[in-house]
Amino acid sequence: MRRAALVVLSLSLVMVPAAAAKQASTPVRITAPSAANATVAGFELDLVRVKKHARRATATAAAPPKNVSIYAVVGKQKRSDRVKGVLVAVNRASAVSTAALHKRARRLTVNLKHAAVPKGFKLTLKLKQAANVLGRNRAFKCASYFKPSDLAGAGKLAGPGLPGITLGTIIQSACSAARSEKPFATLGEFRGALNASSGSLPFVKSATVPNGVDGTATFNYVARAVGVLADSKHQFTSCASPAGTCAISSTPGHMNDYALVTLTAPAAAGTQLPLSLVVSPSVTAALPFQFFGFDSGNHRLGPLLTSGPPQ
Repeated sequence: MRRAALVVLSLSLVMVPAAAAKQASTPVRITAPSAANATVAGFELDLVRVKKHARRATATAAAPPKNVSIYAVVGKQKRSDRVKGVLVAVNRASAVSTAALHKRARRLTVNLKHAAVPKGFKLTLKLKQAANVLGRNRAFKCASYFKPSDLAGAGKLAGPGLPGITLGTIIQSACSAARSEKPFATLGEFRGALNASSGSLPFVKSATVPNGVDGTATFNYVARAVGVLADSKHQFTSCASPAGTCAISSTPGHMNDYALVTLTAPAAAGTQLPLSLVVSPSVTAALPFQFFGFDSGNHRLGPLLTSGPPQ
């Protein structure tokens, strides 16, 4: 049987006031993210025949709450009657906080504007989402909805832009957080843009110490300690920091893999905290170490991933 076509070239994704929703559109309701968090939703629109006298859904939309922005990417069509894509809603907190932020979940309605539906057909919507992905959530795979090459056509639908981060990184980071709780390369950048507790720790090779690396940790909150956990292929033989005392310990199944710097005094947000480590075996590639910051209440925040050293 011949399929009716849902023309993706005429599909645009926009958030509009309800009074302006006169064009053909399909409303998608997603969970609004909490402050300093994000929601990822995958949608699938299918064009199907309708029974006689079947009603068509009425499109509605609502302006996003303050500080909430909506991004979208549409996957390349494999079928003429089906469109898939992902919506990412982000909520930049007004200030950095190390406390857990919980609010009663709100719903956002996003209008997916598209070409007029052919007579005798209707659009059905399948929706799967993961709310507040910077925390515990059910695994969600964006790869089921789009490929990395599709990001060239991604766009921001509504709300303010996030500072210091690209649109593609926002979508990819939200998808990485939705897929797994494991840290990833841009997690610190993504959390920082949302005003979530975050930090960075880039390494460079030591110019004087064989197998040594030097790093500088910074956090966007008051920190009292810094922890670094080696990957399974490395261990630490020495550590030092002028900002405090450094001690090496072991975790179950891995010897000398954890370095903890206890600061002499709490460090204000943005303070540079130097750290030197001697690593075994030799440093030949970027070190995917995990690092943590400890706030003034001694809560361990993380993990994030170190970066470097450059090769």
